[in-house]
Formats: sequence, structure tokens, C-alpha cells
Amino acid sequence: MLPAHERLRKTSVFQRAYAARNSVSFGCGTLYVLHRRPPGGKPGAKARPEAAAKAKSGNQLKLPLVGFSISKKVFKSACKRNRAKRRVREAYRLVKNGFDESFRQEAAMHRWYALVYVINPTALTLGFTEIAAAIRESLIKAGKKFGQKQ
Repeated sequence: MLPAHERLRKTSVFQRAYAARNSVSFGCGTLYVLHRRPPGGKPGAKARPEAAAKAKSGNQLKLPLVGFSISKKVFKSACKRNRAKRRVREAYRLVKNGFDESFRQEAAMHRWYALVYVINPTALTLGFTEIAAAIRESLIKAGKKFGQKQ
């Protein structure tokens, strides 16, 4: 399971990610990317004090919030939907823990605020190593496609 500070929970952020239309297809679904706002944010908006405290805490890699979604149209059974989400979530966790410096540069993870994985039915038929490889490739592909935008 992902740590609480990395989990995407707000529906509004899911919808912002879908509306941004920055998506990449991969072996078992689609990845939607939502960019971070510049440090100033919106003009006239106040900076949140907790965000400023986190920014001063050191040179840690800023990881995006991550959400996983699967529709009832894909699998009617809640058991199958949850199993597919668990498989993709665990594959993401293992890929995230295996980051090296070259992967961080390729994937440009520090530029993203949120990642939303929309899972399709192949998540239950693919092997676990194939899912992990697809997750890794989707992050690299998204980094190349959307990493330069701000």
C-alpha cells in the first residue's frame, strides 16, 4: 500500500487530471498526468503555510499523488475490480521504490502533481512482471511527452 501522503483521494483532483487531457496509454490502462502549479500558483492566491514548510524540508524528491481507477463497465464484480487495482498499485509501488537517478531524469516525476491510472481488463490477465514493466514504460513515456511543460 502507498503511504497516505502519496494517495490521491479527492474527486476534484481526479477530474482535473482527466480534464487536462495529458494521457499516455500503456499495457493495462491509461495514465493521466496533472502538472504542478508554479511556486506562485494562481495570481493573487495565498501560499499555504504547510506547503512552504514542506518546501523548506530539504532536497527530497517530490513524488506526485497517485490514484487508481477502474470502471464498473470493465468488471461488474467488485472483487475483480479491487484485485486489478491491487495488482497495478503494487506494481507502481515496486517501480517507485526502484527509482535510480537516470529514471528520475527520464520520468520527470518532480514536475507532476498527480498521476491517475485508469485500468483496463488486461490487468488481470497479464503477469505481474509485465504490469510492472508497463508501469515503468508509461512513466518514461509520460516524462518524454509531458515533462518539459510547466
